This record gives sequence, structure tokens and C-alpha cells, in this order.
Amino acid sequence: MVTLQYMRFLYILIGFLTLSSCNQRDSKEGASASNTMDGQDTVAIAILADTLLFENDTLAIYGIDSLTYVQKRLKATISKDTLKYISDFADAKALLKGRVTFGDYNPQTRKIDSLLKGEMPVKILADNGKIIESNEERYFWDMHFVAYYPSEEVLLCEGGHSSDFSIDLKRGIVGAEIVGNPQYIQYSTTKKYRLNGWFPGQECSAYFIQQRSEDGYDFYANVPMHSDTENFVWCNIAGTFWTSDEELCFKNVLYEKPNNRFFKLVLKN
Repeated sequence: MVTLQYMRFLYILIGFLTLSSCNQRDSKEGASASNTMDGQDTVAIAILADTLLFENDTLAIYGIDSLTYVQKRLKATISKDTLKYISDFADAKALLKGRVTFGDYNPQTRKIDSLLKGEMPVKILADNGKIIESNEERYFWDMHFVAYYPSEEVLLCEGGHSSDFSIDLKRGIVGAEIVGNPQYIQYSTTKKYRLNGWFPGQECSAYFIQQRSEDGYDFYANVPMHSDTENFVWCNIAGTFWTSDEELCFKNVLYEKPNNRFFKLVLKN
């Protein structure tokens, strides 16, 4: 006959064995997950603390944890305003009459011809008097109109592999790596600085910081996309917001997949 005391002993023993089995299974699953992680994931775990990852004369980048990122985001004033643009070519052409001449590629002359109907910039007369001839600019011949941003006086075009190409119509500056794509612009709290960027046509974007000047915004510093020690590497950034004129926070996006890593960029004045 089974006594009550014996039954209690069996229940305790079964409970202990079940708990032990669960612990062993969790431990194995954790070890398996750790073993299947690539080097990038391992680094992501290692830099969750507020750790310096990159530094030069103009800026520093730190890895921060998700809680710090969320706390900063809740306190930040995030502007939802977007820059107005004109994407209808006919409207933009009319507004830019006398400043931008458009045409199309002539295979016989191998030049952009203003006598042909097309959306390719042929000649630009900048507000400062500088004249830009597309046939004299490297890689300029295969650019087509995308949009005109009146507030920025930027003509945005698209080249091969959907790459960005932009022109500052006010100062006559050519090249998206300097002018940027206005869609990337995000201003600091007093608009002393702004984040800008562009798409080079190879899956990942490029980013840089501009500083306000008397004529607009000038290049200040590139945002590095990786460090020599691979403490961080990303393809695009998202969830960006400024907490001040010197601090920019963002999340890492590696080839369109969020990598659950958070950063802050601090400018040096």
C-alpha cells in the first residue's frame, strides 16, 4: 500500500527531474543560438553598453543600449515636417526656365542635345553666376530628372543603378556626395547642423553632416559606415533623431534587416 508520505516523495522527485530537464534544454538552446551567431551578432551583444566605437577630429560614435535610446527618443522633439518638392517634370521645367536647360542624349554626337526633348539637364546657370555644362561633367550625361526642391534650390536626378545625383542651383555645386538628397535631410534642434545622405546605387546609403553657413549648408563630416575593428557596420540607418545640436541617435539597419543595435553620434565643435 502506497503511503501518503511516499506519494509526496514521488511528486517532489518528478518535479525536480522536470525542472532539471528544462534547465538542461534551455542551456543547450542558448548554447546552440550562441554557436550559430555570426561575428556581427556577437559584436552587437558586446556593445550594448555606452561604449566609444569611433572617434576623429569632428565626431564620435557610441554604442548605446535600447533603454537609453528609447529614453532619449521620448525626450526629443522629432519634426515630422517634410521638404516640399516638385516631381512633375513639366512643372519643374517651367519653374526652372532660364536656369536649367533640359534635353536628351544624342547618340550621333554622343552629347546631351538641348534640341531633343528629354529630362536630362544640359546646361545650368546657378544663382551665383556659375555655368555648368553637362557635357563637360564626368558621369553627368546619364542623369535624368527626379525632383526639384525649391526651398533647398536642389535639382535631384537619377543615374545608373538608381543612384542619386544632385545639383545645388544656388551655388553651382555638383554631386550627391556633397549636395546630398533632400529626402535624407534631418535638422538638429536649432538647425545649426543637419543629417544628409544619398544613395550611391549599390544597396547601401551614404550619410554626412552639414553645418549651416551664410549661403546655406556646407559639408562638415562624413558618417562612417564601419570601423576598422568592425565594432559597428551597417548598410542604412533608421529611427534617427537629434537630441541637441551636437547629438544624433539612430538604429542600425544591415541590408534592410534591423540589427537591434543603437548608436549616438556626437559632434565636436
